Amino acid sequence: MRAHRLLRWGSLVVLTAVLGLLLMGQSYREDISDFLPLDGEQQEAFQTYQNTVGARRIYVVGDAEVLDKVEEALTLDCRRADDPEVMQETMTAIYARMPYLLTPEDYARIDSLTVAPDFISQQLENDKQMLMLPSAGMMAIQIQHDPLNLFTPVLERLRGQRVESQSVLLIDSPYGASETKQNGRLVDRLQQVCDSVGREYANATVRITGGPVIAVGNAQQIKTDSIRAIAIAAVLICLLLWLALRDMRNMLLIVVSIGWGWLFAMGCLTLVHQDVSIIVIGISSVILGIAVNYPLHLIVHLAHTADVRSALKEITLPLVVGNVTTVGAFLALVPLRSVALRDLGLFSAFLLVGTIVFVLLWLPHLVHSPQFSLRERDVAIKIHSSLFESVALQSNNCHSSLIVWTVVVLTLVLGWFGLQTSFDTDLRHINYMTDEQRQDMQLLEQVSDPVGQESDPRLWNEWRSGKGTLLCQQLRDTAGQVGFANDAFDDFYQLMDYRAEKKGESITTVIISNLTDNFNYIGWACGCIVFFFLWFSLGSIELALLSFLPMAVSWVWILGIMSLLGIQFNVVNIILATFIFGQGDDYTIFMTEGCQYEYAYRRPMLSSYKRSIIISALMMFIGIGALIVAKHPALFSLAEVTIIGMFSVVLMAWLLPPLIFRWLVYDKGRERVRPLTLMRLVCGGGEQTGDFVADCYRYRGVEISSAVNKRLRRYRKKGYDRLIDQSIAPSAQSVVMVNSGWGETALLYALQRPQRTVIAVESNHDKCQVAKYVAERRAPNLTIMEYNEFLKEISIREDFQTILLDPSQEDIERYAHLKPFSL
Repeated sequence: MRAHRLLRWGSLVVLTAVLGLLLMGQSYREDISDFLPLDGEQQEAFQTYQNTVGARRIYVVGDAEVLDKVEEALTLDCRRADDPEVMQETMTAIYARMPYLLTPEDYARIDSLTVAPDFISQQLENDKQMLMLPSAGMMAIQIQHDPLNLFTPVLERLRGQRVESQSVLLIDSPYGASETKQNGRLVDRLQQVCDSVGREYANATVRITGGPVIAVGNAQQIKTDSIRAIAIAAVLICLLLWLALRDMRNMLLIVVSIGWGWLFAMGCLTLVHQDVSIIVIGISSVILGIAVNYPLHLIVHLAHTADVRSALKEITLPLVVGNVTTVGAFLALVPLRSVALRDLGLFSAFLLVGTIVFVLLWLPHLVHSPQFSLRERDVAIKIHSSLFESVALQSNNCHSSLIVWTVVVLTLVLGWFGLQTSFDTDLRHINYMTDEQRQDMQLLEQVSDPVGQESDPRLWNEWRSGKGTLLCQQLRDTAGQVGFANDAFDDFYQLMDYRAEKKGESITTVIISNLTDNFNYIGWACGCIVFFFLWFSLGSIELALLSFLPMAVSWVWILGIMSLLGIQFNVVNIILATFIFGQGDDYTIFMTEGCQYEYAYRRPMLSSYKRSIIISALMMFIGIGALIVAKHPALFSLAEVTIIGMFSVVLMAWLLPPLIFRWLVYDKGRERVRPLTLMRLVCGGGEQTGDFVADCYRYRGVEISSAVNKRLRRYRKKGYDRLIDQSIAPSAQSVVMVNSGWGETALLYALQRPQRTVIAVESNHDKCQVAKYVAERRAPNLTIMEYNEFLKEISIREDFQTILLDPSQEDIERYAHLKPFSL
């Protein structure tokens, strides 16, 4: 795009404008329940619950006299707890909970009453008499639910549970339980009224609580914590970038790259959903720590390369491979039942795709391009004198046997502790409540939700399926004879059909089961996606295992450290499973690529990659670690897991890839004549010369190994060794292979014909250098020359036969005077 200025900048402007227009059509919601893993029917049931009176009720707790004044001041539809309609709701709710309130003594009493032959008919006659009284309103409700007067002792016990000097005012929010924006205005209005009334009474306290109030408090606390953390992180990250880059232009380019990626994600998300959770957008800011790797690696890498084109050539493959594996890991969230996690997966994937598109297409035209000669690049690498460079260089010496065995022992120990890591399924633990709200909720639970007696629901199930069923049949037969309508006691029959479960078992059991399934799915899906794409992209199962092992070991460390510190996974920080895989594979891919680059070209590039990783990891520590100051439990848990995860991922990425790679290709400090491979370690074999040559190039980069394997397959398939022998003149003492590429064909022929002198000629400097390094100690009869050296050689020698490999028309014309033989 450098040669097409209009296309370059026109495409950027048009695409940015389109994304901006899409962003304007996006709407937002603030519903924490989006994180719950519920399918369609379960989600509908949960929404139905959210809209019930109990879920959307606000409680004003205080002295009775004060609440009278509050009620007078409010213009809302308020109801006192002693209102007949409220009493009716309370009675209905209590009977619905009756299976959880009965004690063994209650069952014994019921059995003793029902043994009398005329018990049912006598009790129904009593009911008729009670219904004829003027005060029969509430009694009618009780008779509908309990016509045989079986549960009266339970009601008496509940009436005895009182809280002295406290009254409760009930207010139903018209906005539901989770709509924090509208409920926030309602809560603010209520608080103003309560504060105003409270100032008139010196020693009186008035507090408001309930589901909507707690939801509003959570949303406000998330915003407060996020703003505080972002402010801290912004200052520290800017300071870090300045120390690392010392270039305001480069810092601005990094911000622009990430900003454009964010705009791309928001625009694309609009095409999928018309509304998105604002909480998801806030949490997904952690993904910026991954996206920053892309512009950062390019800018940092420019300090070590001849020009932008060379930098792109060296880092495009690890960038793209890391991007695809990370995007795949986040897309693994899409099939989950949680709406918020699906949105998070899509947003994260779009953000990373958008950022790398900007980095590869437009950022190269904005950065400053250094100018090094090839000789300067090969002899020495330009290094900034900074703390980051020093750390990166010193880390090359951290592979002593003591460190290695220490890591092995710690991994085994942490692996054992990691088996005890648990998943916290109690959603209350990720809700923010003040101490006063917690006390008020405990007070209300004692008064209005006496389920906490922990009665055994199995007793109810056994009784209702036996004696309860028989009792219902007898009641149906007798009720009509006494004069009651057929549907008079439907509430009682419905209660008898109810199968009791442990407290909160129905919806909670579903959530727990789905959370566990999601957690296991995320781990396996991310692991499989990352591993198989690493295998595909790196072209070697050894390199795939080498790149994947640090992530697997770091995951063991994460689980073990969390277990030791008593930290649990929850519905919010579970997203960091994909985040850790996404960030970890970027680091290990870059370390693997750095090892391959140093092995192939013998240029100390690993320090450059490590420097990028240092800066990126520190930014992640700062960006999410700043949430450690958060008061909200969910955000605080994100910070805890991130700090542990990033420590483990960076440590393993730094230590394991270089260590294992050196073991594969070096022996006692010297390069192995034949590198180790998994096939040879497990099965042996592969002793053919062609296999030997392929192994010599296996770990020098996927670009090199792919080109080498392609040529070797054609060489063996067509029998090039025999064709070369047939073309050699009797007087020729040397065979010259022109356009020899990475030197693989010349090496194979030299090994097959050790009595011949073979010269490989290549005009590309990098290919020629790699060919020279591969030929060392492997083929003493093979000489590697660049084209200019070869021109000097042919001026004094004529005793050679020229072979053109994959010649172009230009090659044929250039070497025509040598009468070459073309392959």
